[in-house]
Amino acid sequence: MKPLTIIVIENLIIRLPNLRAIAVAATQAGLTMIAIVPDALTPDDIDTLPFRAIPISDWSSDGLETMVCRLERHATVVGIGTCIGFFTPEGLLGAQVAELCARRGLPHPPVDALYLANNKFAMRQRLRERNVYTARYARVIGDASLVVAAEHVGFPLILKPVVGLGSSFISRCENIADMRRVFRHYQEHARHGYYTEYFCAHDIGDEHFEPMREMLAEEAIDGYEISVECLCTGHQILPLVMHDKLDVEQSSYSSYENLLVSPPVRLTLNEQQQILIYTRVVLNTLGLRNSFCHVELRYDSKGRASIIEVNPRVGGMRVRESLLALRGVDFAAVYVQQLLGKPFCFPEPPMASGYHGMSAVYPRVSGILRGIHGVEAARQLPGVLSVNIHIAPGTSIGGDFEEVFAVDAWLQADTPAAIKALDRKVRELIKIDIE
Repeated sequence: MKPLTIIVIENLIIRLPNLRAIAVAATQAGLTMIAIVPDALTPDDIDTLPFRAIPISDWSSDGLETMVCRLERHATVVGIGTCIGFFTPEGLLGAQVAELCARRGLPHPPVDALYLANNKFAMRQRLRERNVYTARYARVIGDASLVVAAEHVGFPLILKPVVGLGSSFISRCENIADMRRVFRHYQEHARHGYYTEYFCAHDIGDEHFEPMREMLAEEAIDGYEISVECLCTGHQILPLVMHDKLDVEQSSYSSYENLLVSPPVRLTLNEQQQILIYTRVVLNTLGLRNSFCHVELRYDSKGRASIIEVNPRVGGMRVRESLLALRGVDFAAVYVQQLLGKPFCFPEPPMASGYHGMSAVYPRVSGILRGIHGVEAARQLPGVLSVNIHIAPGTSIGGDFEEVFAVDAWLQADTPAAIKALDRKVRELIKIDIE
């Protein structure tokens, strides 16, 4: 008998920890997992993985279909998914995977919703069309469009990539000279970015986008920055955890999210409820279903939530740990159940006390990573639950223009003041050596 199998297709190598967790959850569910991964992984890398991994170079829809058909000769495929599903030169991987599922009658997110969620301009266009509040915005395609964008959006404004991961190439502009400097910098450096190999040209409806050559201008809104983790089932939007970004630092060409805390410190329960209502409206308007979603927003001085971006995936840093600690939701187990089309039942939430925090340490200069020091000392601090390293020595880093996750820590403390103090101690100990 052919084994019951799920296939996870992922083009972003840094998501291997998610694949490992999903493989364990698949085994616990009586399934086999096969991963289709980039051929950038070496044979030695693949040999160390605790699941079968097939490296590919052909990311076209026909190539993926051929590979899945080949696997189906020896396996009963009951679910196909992707962790990130970001762009390749052949298209949006998440949409390609959804189409693989649709042809087989398997659960999947809607293709149109995935494109809208992965393009910040297209997302805002859909919200505006449906009369859902969004900050002013404009597309910047070349130097000539800078003035038009500035007149429409007004200063101060934010210039950022139309697509993207992390907070790279994000700048606050106070005048047209700032806009010209930032746009020029992006044109010169975008191809050297940590994630920008995924900033591929694509079409949405009649619009053609070339993310390496254009940017999004959006109104700069002062206020609290928040993220909400949601599970979109086949029928409803279920908010799971809200994080308060207590320390966000804006540099000339990047935004660094240093410390996120849950439960939120700066919001009343009523304000949190307003944010959750708005989040549901946004996700329903985009049409997202059958997916985890990581939603980023601002809550301004007028008591109004405003969308920053929507990501049809589970959040990074320590969101998986946060879901488990605060809601009892095992991301990998729920992910597998979602691939199978099984209903989600809220577990009994754990008796979490105090505050949990995600602390990230980023290199702030460009160069080659020589090493990271002080990690073991940080792990010994009371309240530090774990510390992870995410980049290896020898990696080329654009630390002065992009948010590169080098180290993150998972923290717990009784009060907001205590968790902020613990975050400071972690930063004092961890040193990133760049040459």
